[in-house]
Amino acid sequence: MRIWTLVRWVIFIAVLGWVGYSVAGAGWSYFATQELVDKTLLEASTRYRASIPGSQASTLATYVRNSIVTAARRDGLSIQAADVDVSTSPRVISATVRWSYPAISYQGVGLLVVPMSVKRSYVTTP
Repeated sequence: MRIWTLVRWVIFIAVLGWVGYSVAGAGWSYFATQELVDKTLLEASTRYRASIPGSQASTLATYVRNSIVTAARRDGLSIQAADVDVSTSPRVISATVRWSYPAISYQGVGLLVVPMSVKRSYVTTP
């Protein structure tokens, strides 16, 4: 009877440790992505300080999208260009990033994935 109690406790502690590890990894992924999106939007707003006219808006959106994807790859995050949506208006730059964090993966395939997203906006100053 006592050995089964020990086995149950060991299994419980192992599952609890795995859940904690998965939550910590997902949290790191979220905050790292949020930080790189904030940095990219701040950099883009200082680079394009003036109002964003129509022809320059697509250039700015492409620049922000490529910067986010490049920074994500450098940080080891699996974010593709299709996962990033950037919109610009004369005073606001917005970026939405969607990705999945694999909680359980087997041979590189995510069996249990957690969908995550970050939506950030930055108002440019004149």
